[in-house]
Amino acid sequence: MAKMRKSRTSNIKDAEIDFRVLRFTSHDNAFLSAVGRHSQESRWLVEVIGKPEPVDICVTVDKAIMGSPEVHVSCKGEQVFPTDSHQKAKLVNDFYWRWPFRGTVRGLLVPDAYEVIPEHSVIEHWLPATLTQQTDDGHFKATVKMPMVHGGFKAIELPLVKASNIRDAKTHMPLVIPERELMLDVPVKSPLHPTLSVTNAGASTDEQLLTHLFARRTPPPKKGLMGPPEKQPRVTFHVSKDRAKINASVGCSQLNHFLTGEVRSVEQHTEGKLKKWWRFQIGPFAEHIVQVEKRSAGNKTVTLTVDGEVLCEAKAEDIESREDWWECHFRFMGERYVDWLVHTCNSEGVPLDSMDTVVQRTVFAHFCSVSFVEDISEATLYIDNREYADFPDAREPMSTEPTEWTPEALGASFGLMVPHKIDPDAPTGLGAVLANSLGGGRGGLFGMFGCCAPSEASVQKDDIVAGVDAAAETNEITATKTEH
Repeated sequence: MAKMRKSRTSNIKDAEIDFRVLRFTSHDNAFLSAVGRHSQESRWLVEVIGKPEPVDICVTVDKAIMGSPEVHVSCKGEQVFPTDSHQKAKLVNDFYWRWPFRGTVRGLLVPDAYEVIPEHSVIEHWLPATLTQQTDDGHFKATVKMPMVHGGFKAIELPLVKASNIRDAKTHMPLVIPERELMLDVPVKSPLHPTLSVTNAGASTDEQLLTHLFARRTPPPKKGLMGPPEKQPRVTFHVSKDRAKINASVGCSQLNHFLTGEVRSVEQHTEGKLKKWWRFQIGPFAEHIVQVEKRSAGNKTVTLTVDGEVLCEAKAEDIESREDWWECHFRFMGERYVDWLVHTCNSEGVPLDSMDTVVQRTVFAHFCSVSFVEDISEATLYIDNREYADFPDAREPMSTEPTEWTPEALGASFGLMVPHKIDPDAPTGLGAVLANSLGGGRGGLFGMFGCCAPSEASVQKDDIVAGVDAAAETNEITATKTEH
């Protein structure tokens, strides 16, 4: 009978729970003497989006005793198996370990986004509610509108509300908390081949091996495998008050390269039959080097590095390669930003002298694979199902000087539309005319009588912003949103 163990649930601040394998290694003493004689070590370094530190999972198998190998399992340096004080122990049954992760629901602090039915309600009556907090145990704090006998409502604070007593106010669908699990499987019959997979909590039919989720960031982090890049892919547009002129922070060719995220080859190099590498660009602000090598012709362990950091170091069977091939699939995940510096306007669309920034963020991915049969000099790199040799060569932009555009030219060339930044508290009608004519914006009469003029910090919302990349490659995963 299999033995199932479970770690405590980790809470994530994001609504989406995503996993990326930053590094996977599978070593035996023939490759790395540090693992010990007759031993094999499998190690995963997994980034959980929304967590500041990666999860480090290690399985060590001691093969000194034929037919009865002993196993040691650790997570983030803490021993998971054996559960006693011994450093290693024999497996009697299959060993399973689960690491649950719980995401944060959307709509927290949004007024009346949900409805709540009290736990001990006599009749089924759903009350308008605002979820104010999601607790670590999966419950919620909420403010509900309780109807009064003589009409109207009274706001009541509920400190503990079960998820099963909450539903969406518009669709009346039950609240669903995003939950996913990492699951480690060490089979008693084959402990040398442990697997780490991800699945939705409570489900067993949608498991996905983490060796299919290798990923790295683009541009690469400034230091290590996580953290911000040296330079964030960012372009700024400065929009005139009459919205007739737009100044871009980059030249035309560089802007086109930025918005399309086109991959361009720089150089490739082969060193005998044991090493090969490729250098390329992803957009104008990111450059990467992918390298594959072996220590010797007879060694089956292959090392794949990205930007000088090991991504995968394993045999073909450790990463489910095609028969007779060594093949590794991975992704480059990135974000690019378009900053619009625009004049704010009131609810009637009248532009003001004050300015603010509308930020548009686009998330994208490029899918890569490195493969060969025996000779590494014949290894091929594919990016988005396109061989490296087929990509255009990198070249210097024709002009890096800031460019001036009209809204019509920008829309026709790149599908970009200039957004608005609305100040809902700005004066309207005659008040707006007086404010602009007597000092502009918040000046004039409104400057004399400060009690009548809302502060600049009262901006609360933006209008709907058009998608950033209308000409994006079909291989990109794009999600655009407005940030204040």
